[in-house]
Amino acid sequence: MPELPEVETIVRELDQVLPGKKIVGVEVGRAKSFVGDEKELIGKTIEKVERRSKMTVIEFADFPKKLVIHLKMTGQLIYLSGTHRVVGGHPTPDWVNKLPSSSTRVVIDLDNGAKLYFNDLRVFGWLKLVKNEDWEKLIAKLPPDVTHKEFSLEYFTRVLAASGRPVKLVLMDQDRFGGVGNIYANDALYLARINPKRKAKEMTEKEGEGLYEAVKKVISSGIKYGGASVDRYVDAAGLGGKYQEHFLVYGRNGQKCKRDGGVIKKIKLGGRGTYFCSGCQQG
Repeated sequence: MPELPEVETIVRELDQVLPGKKIVGVEVGRAKSFVGDEKELIGKTIEKVERRSKMTVIEFADFPKKLVIHLKMTGQLIYLSGTHRVVGGHPTPDWVNKLPSSSTRVVIDLDNGAKLYFNDLRVFGWLKLVKNEDWEKLIAKLPPDVTHKEFSLEYFTRVLAASGRPVKLVLMDQDRFGGVGNIYANDALYLARINPKRKAKEMTEKEGEGLYEAVKKVISSGIKYGGASVDRYVDAAGLGGKYQEHFLVYGRNGQKCKRDGGVIKKIKLGGRGTYFCSGCQQG
């Protein structure tokens, strides 16, 4: 699943190529993938591209709606203009192969001849046309995004203190913190020397402060390296992020800890692969 740094990366790159472009056509290949009347987009000029939590938000000039996109598990956004590609989301051969593909659900045609493809293998993702006033009501209900100033130490420790669940599950709860996914939850807990099975409310104030800083650090690092892309063909094509080259503990089952030489173990927690050092993550 694309996590916050991966979504932030594609949003930043799309914001370099989409503003000023006018939509001249929209083809919906799977009705489930588009909510609203796609014909309303015809003739609209893109003003900017932003992110909120794991959602991509396309705003328009003189149009009272936004196009909100959630990639979910296997969604992709691919901007293709001649040989120039901007790619993001779940890495598959579609990143480098001819488009459209069997996974293409929506194609947006732009006035410069370019196309924006929304691909989604498992069809969990979506594009929605949302009225501006409805969007404001929606984001008012969202939890603090971990990259925003509302994500304060006070808020973070208050949420932890109120939960008896394993701390890793609390970190990944999108109703509590916006944008922390599996990769970055694993690495943050490692950085803070916290066992992922530890009950959140049992953590000390000092441990909470350490984890708060660790979350911000790994998310910042993920954005710096363009997110994580673990498929080799993506690297070979020169596309995708590089955070996988800097994993602290995620995906390193059976390897030695970079900090104390202990063995990295893998367990299932909340149905997700969970990695931790058997030596230095005793807390």
